[in-house]
Amino acid sequence: MVDEATTRPRTPRAAGNDELLRFALKLDGTVSGLVAALSMLGASALDALLGLPAWLHWAQGVFLTLYAAVLWYAGTRPAVIRAIGVSAVVLNAVWAAGCLAIIAVGKAWFPITPFGYAYVVFLGVAVMVFGALQYAGLERAK
Repeated sequence: MVDEATTRPRTPRAAGNDELLRFALKLDGTVSGLVAALSMLGASALDALLGLPAWLHWAQGVFLTLYAAVLWYAGTRPAVIRAIGVSAVVLNAVWAAGCLAIIAVGKAWFPITPFGYAYVVFLGVAVMVFGALQYAGLERAK
């Protein structure tokens, strides 16, 4: 194949266009890894600042460490594993629902502070954006 505009050989493209999905998985993985590190390294400081218990930060950190590793694995394979992309969309939706639940009844569960609410809102919005990007990437890669 030759690209007429440049008259140089053009590389054949894969059947599916998965660049957006790869980008979304790696972006989610990067941010999740950073939040995991913050959660585990600063659990006691975050407890005081956000009003969310240290055990919750540790649990979040452990989960996000594994999640980030799986997302990076999927995003760097020769062919993206579609089931991981679908799982990421579902998990991001569940995470967003959990954030909504904490916002709705946070004071009944934890002594959440205004910074805590802002943090939970930020996480909820971020995972919705990641999920939307991943969904769009899955659709484009069909």
